[in-house]
Amino acid sequence: MEGGMNENEVVIISLLVSMLGLIVIAGIVWFGYILARISRKSMTLTGNPALDEIFAEWVKQGSGSSDDLPRIAYESYAEYLQRRNEFWTAYGQVLLAVLIVVVLTVLLITQTITAEAGLPILSGISGFAIAKGISATKSSGLPQLRKPSG
Repeated sequence: MEGGMNENEVVIISLLVSMLGLIVIAGIVWFGYILARISRKSMTLTGNPALDEIFAEWVKQGSGSSDDLPRIAYESYAEYLQRRNEFWTAYGQVLLAVLIVVVLTVLLITQTITAEAGLPILSGISGFAIAKGISATKSSGLPQLRKPSG
């Protein structure tokens, strides 16, 4: 091999990178498992604490006293489901990106692929991650609800 590293050093470095990558991936999977377990434990009447508060308020006022509460409850629950799905989509993308980076790193270390092939893929993954982070910070809070007329 060129560059002064013998085969034993390449194997050791590849194994270390693989082990570190597996530890990071296991940590990400563990984090997702803990989040899923916590969200299952905290399920209440509807699974959404804000929606439960709205329903409780609606019951206190009398079921027919406010026509806006069912719409607000629906919009709240729809927003909750949308944000939950966005989170799990981003979670899966991060997990896949970490796996690709680990595999490409090992392939680059063992010189199975050249830097001309591997580095554009790595820069594409990092660009995707940066773009995801920027779009997540730009998203505003909850949409404004219409005020009842009257």
